[in-house]
Amino acid sequence: MSKFNGKALLPASFVWHWMFPAAITDPLTPAMFAQQVRKYFFPRNPRADVPVGQISLRVNEVCNLRCGSCGQWGENGHLRKKLERGEKLSQLDFDVVKRVVFETRRDKPFYYVWGGEPTMWKPLLPLFQELAKHKLRGSIVTNAQDLDRIIEGLIDTGALSILFLSLDGWDGASQNIMRAPAGGGASDNFEKTMAVMDKVKEIKARKGLKYPMVIPITVISNANYSRLADIHKLVLDKAQLHPFYFGWFITEERAAAHEKVFETRFGHRPKNHLGYLKSCFNDVDPKVTAEQLKRIKAMSKGKVCVPQFFPDIEKEAQIKRYYNDHTWHCGYPKCESIYYTAEVSPDGRVTPCRDYQDFTAGNINEKNFYDIWNGSEFKKFRAEMKKGLMPVCTRCCGLQGF
Repeated sequence: MSKFNGKALLPASFVWHWMFPAAITDPLTPAMFAQQVRKYFFPRNPRADVPVGQISLRVNEVCNLRCGSCGQWGENGHLRKKLERGEKLSQLDFDVVKRVVFETRRDKPFYYVWGGEPTMWKPLLPLFQELAKHKLRGSIVTNAQDLDRIIEGLIDTGALSILFLSLDGWDGASQNIMRAPAGGGASDNFEKTMAVMDKVKEIKARKGLKYPMVIPITVISNANYSRLADIHKLVLDKAQLHPFYFGWFITEERAAAHEKVFETRFGHRPKNHLGYLKSCFNDVDPKVTAEQLKRIKAMSKGKVCVPQFFPDIEKEAQIKRYYNDHTWHCGYPKCESIYYTAEVSPDGRVTPCRDYQDFTAGNINEKNFYDIWNGSEFKKFRAEMKKGLMPVCTRCCGLQGF
C-alpha cells in the first residue's frame, strides 16, 4: 500500500481487479471515483465552504458483542461506562436521517453506516432504500450477528457498495475470545460471519452483481498476531479486500497530554478518548507479526482477495515503533478527513472525528446539515487542526485515510 498527499491509497491491485470493472458496468461507480478525486486533490482551506464527501452515521449505541478492541464497549469503553451510570443509550431518528439524505443529495456523499451494531437499528434496510431513491451509495460496518435476515434485501436496493465484516479469529473459539457476546457464554459469531460471506458471494453470482464488495476487517491483537495468515486464508476466495489494523489505542501518558491540549484549544476537557485505553495490544510481538504479514502477501499472489495493512507498515522495527512510540504519526502528519467527512452520533451530534467525539459542531435534530458542516464550529476545528495533531491523533483510523 502507498500514500499520496499524506493519505492512504487503496491497493493498486484492488483498484485494477475490482474497482475498474465495476465502473464499466455500474452507473454509480463514477460518483465514487469523483469523491476520491475530491479527497486527494481539493485544496484544504479551513475557512472555506466545502462539499461533503462522506457522511458517517453511527446509528445506535447498543451492541450484541463485547469486543476488547472496541473504544465503545471494550474494557474502558465510553458506552460501557455510560450504561454503568444508568444512562439511556441513544439511536438516530430515521426521519431526521431521511432529511439529511435529502439535503445532501447533490453532493452525492458516500454513507458509512456503523454503530454500536447497525443491524440492531430497525430502519437499516429502509435507510438503504432511501439512499437508492436518490442514487446514493453506502457501506455497513457490522459484526454480522443479526445480518442474515436482511442481507439480500440490502443488496437488492443497489445502494450497498461495501460490506465490512469483523473477523478477528481463525475459528469459532478464537473469535469468541476477541468478540465475546454481550451476555457472556459461547457465541456463534464466527460461523455467522463466514456464512454471510458465503451468502453474499452466492447472491452476487446468482444476480450477476459486482457490489457489495466484501471487506472483512481484522484487528491485530495479543490474541491473534501469530495467526493472521490463518485468518487471511479463510477469505482468499470470499472477499475482495482484507484490511489488517494495528489497533487504535492510547497510553495513560498520551491521554493526559491530550486532555491538556484539547482543553487549551477548545475550552473543555475531553472524555471519550479514555475508551481507547486498552490492554489487548500490549503483548503483540513485532517480529512474529512481521513474519505473518510477509506470509499474507505471499499467499495472496494470484488470489482475488487483496490484503491491506493500516497503517502501511510491515517491517519488525516499524511495528515495534507503532506500539512503543505514540509520538510517531506513521507518515500521516495532517488530519484530512475533517475536510470531507462528517461524523453523526446517535443523539444527532455532528462531530469532526470518528474515534474521539468530544468536539460537537452542531446537532442535526436542531439544524440543517450544511449549517453545521460549513458552520463556524466545524471551521474552528479545521483551523485548530491545521496547527497540528493532538496527542491521541497518531492512533486514529481517520488520520490514516480510512
